[in-house]
Amino acid sequence: MTIMLPSIDKPADAATLELVERQRTLYEGPEIDSRLDHLIRETPHPTLSSRDIQQLLRSSRALYFDSHVEVVSGHHTGVYLRFESIARFPDLITRIALNMAEWIVDTFGNDPPDGIITTSSDARLLAQRTSDLLATRLPIRVALTPFNPQTGKIGTDIVHGSVSAGERFLALNDVTTRGMCVNKLGTVVTDHGGQVAGMMVFARRDSGQFPLMAELTSTYPFYFSVDLEMPQWEPADCHLCREKQPLFLWRDLPAL
Repeated sequence: MTIMLPSIDKPADAATLELVERQRTLYEGPEIDSRLDHLIRETPHPTLSSRDIQQLLRSSRALYFDSHVEVVSGHHTGVYLRFESIARFPDLITRIALNMAEWIVDTFGNDPPDGIITTSSDARLLAQRTSDLLATRLPIRVALTPFNPQTGKIGTDIVHGSVSAGERFLALNDVTTRGMCVNKLGTVVTDHGGQVAGMMVFARRDSGQFPLMAELTSTYPFYFSVDLEMPQWEPADCHLCREKQPLFLWRDLPAL
């Protein structure tokens, strides 16, 4: 398979080029499946199989291993999941959305929500494809909030669609670490007089250390396709900082 060089908005420095080359070598070798398997935790409800998850993550090359990345929250991690790498492939989006649609039917078949609210990031692709797949069974519309690709922050306005008083919406995000963004989407719904029917993310990436996630998963019907063991640290507690490993910002990492 021919591997193309990444398209990067600014010249890559030597550390980035070395990191990219290291990741590509890993993905082309025999170790990648065991590395992926080590990250995948069992989910509390049937979602994608471990084999499906491995194939999806491997084919999209969505994970950066043995790295040192500052994520949107400001935490540091040694393994980073880049959802934009998955979003490049419509067939992978469809695979995830099919599972999301099945979960919605199973969970809300007798009382379907009115819509899905998500951000104007690549998460919108999941929401729209899920809505399309449900069109003939449970018509669900999509509402979007703003997304800043430089900061990773979401806004509280609705820039597409609407939420009316009394309507029930699912809050959907592509990836969650602390639960802050998906919770903020839920707040947008309630601020417009609606109700939060449940929450959905493609991946939960942490090691179970954030209290808000436990609160959200115990309060709402909560779907995630993938549960990944990806510890995050405050910068002051980051051992990679102490080891003086090069630090990369999440937004500067190219597709592999």
